[in-house]
Amino acid sequence: MELEEMESLWNDMSQKVDQQKVLTDKLIIDMTQERYENKLRHISIPETIAALICFAVVIYLISNFGLLDVWYLQLSGAITIISCLILPILSLKSIQKMKAINISKNTYKESLTKYARGETRFMLLQKISFYVSFLVLILSVIAFSKIMKGIDIFTVTEKLNWLVPSGIGVLYIFTQWVLKKYKKATTSANNILKELEL
Repeated sequence: MELEEMESLWNDMSQKVDQQKVLTDKLIIDMTQERYENKLRHISIPETIAALICFAVVIYLISNFGLLDVWYLQLSGAITIISCLILPILSLKSIQKMKAINISKNTYKESLTKYARGETRFMLLQKISFYVSFLVLILSVIAFSKIMKGIDIFTVTEKLNWLVPSGIGVLYIFTQWVLKKYKKATTSANNILKELEL
């Protein structure tokens, strides 16, 4: 075998190895992107369901707003409507920003930076929602008791003292559980991105 033939074979083998490396890298990035999106799905599906519930509450409150005949009942209904519109929309937008990160089109550092910003914003919104949800619970109990039962909680002679504290207790336990699950999912998604560095 002559030197030129050997050189040609060597170049062919080198090209094939390079092509194989490019295919392997692309496969790794595609698999990482899929794993990343699956982790974020653990957040986006429950948030979408919660948003749909909030929008149903908004529709119900708007369609029955006329039954709230006193200013403080109208105020509680209006604040509930605004909260049930704004918070889910902001949450879904922040999830969408995290999902929009395309690992193959960004550098490793850009992907991590974008994710870190998105995760920080999402978790901040979740903490804000956590505290606002207690207020919304109280206001929605006020509005719904008037709409569904015709009871003005402020003027009722029966004691309904058990309703709000028990609701707050259940809400606290539930939101703590949700925050823990979301933190776990966002940390897992971050770790998937960090694996690309290895």
